[in-house]
Amino acid sequence: MQETFTGTTVEEAVQNGLSSLNVSEQQVKIEVDDPGKKGLFGIGRRDAVVNLIIIDPELKRYTLTELKDNIQKNAGNEEEPAVVTDELVEEKVIEEPVQQAEERQKAKKDLSASADGTLQYLIQILKHMGIEATGVVATKSNEASINLDSVDAARIIGKRGHTLNALQTVAETHLQQTHKGYVTVMLDIENYREKRKGTLENLALNMAQKALTSQEPVQFEPMPNYERKIIHQVLMKMKNIETYSEGREPHRYLVIKSK
Repeated sequence: MQETFTGTTVEEAVQNGLSSLNVSEQQVKIEVDDPGKKGLFGIGRRDAVVNLIIIDPELKRYTLTELKDNIQKNAGNEEEPAVVTDELVEEKVIEEPVQQAEERQKAKKDLSASADGTLQYLIQILKHMGIEATGVVATKSNEASINLDSVDAARIIGKRGHTLNALQTVAETHLQQTHKGYVTVMLDIENYREKRKGTLENLALNMAQKALTSQEPVQFEPMPNYERKIIHQVLMKMKNIETYSEGREPHRYLVIKSK
């Protein structure tokens, strides 16, 4: 019982599959067919592709089609939608989407302009550090991705990404102030974030084994929220391991222990 789903990221593809099948992550086996690619300004972008395989014994008795039919039957118990006149339909279908589209386009342009300003701000900071760099910006919804390029990439990254993380915090603060709204920033150079993700996933599994063997809590070094989230996501699939965070930012750290 296997079905394929896509998304802009692996996580989004998995969530699309879980929502479509109306199952939890513990009830399926996840196989990543293609991790996807962000591309540059949408050029060369490729969706992530995952396969979800039902592993729950109770769900194995049903085919994917039967599961979807059951979901649709349950959805059919909802209240009947209100009757809308032609006049109201015309107003909703024509006028509201046009207005919303214009507002979204304006917000996108404003965020893009603010993100470009933040990139220039970072370039000036790096110049004061004696580092020449350039970069490109991509925005989506309330997220901004800034990808730097420099011959001094190692200095920008710093030990275990500490310098890059600090610059990301500066960039996020600057962008939120200039854009006047909540925006998350992902700052990267030479695909460091993806490489770091693989390192953290391996670290999570090794530390989990250590916690199981010693039967004592194991503490990680302080790390940013999105890095702690990566470890949480890896270990949440292990029923005999629990994770929690302690401390205050920027010194908040993750602890894992056996149940």
